[in-house]
Amino acid sequence: MKYLPAINLWDNATHQAVLSGQIKLQAGQWVRCGNGRLSRFVRTTGRSIWVAHWEGSADATEKRFKALLKASK
Repeated sequence: MKYLPAINLWDNATHQAVLSGQIKLQAGQWVRCGNGRLSRFVRTTGRSIWVAHWEGSADATEKRFKALLKASK
């Protein structure tokens, strides 16, 4: 599966499409949550979307992303 260009999860229609499974994202997909830096999609539970947000550095953000992936299994 190919990665998509970063999608805006703060757009209500996009948010709902991801939650419903209409838009399928894979772990690691870059997403936008507001006007700040890009975030990384982890998973959806059907009721919520797990995303790793900017943690102050690329290394810290990657560490958080990996921790969320581990916690989601």
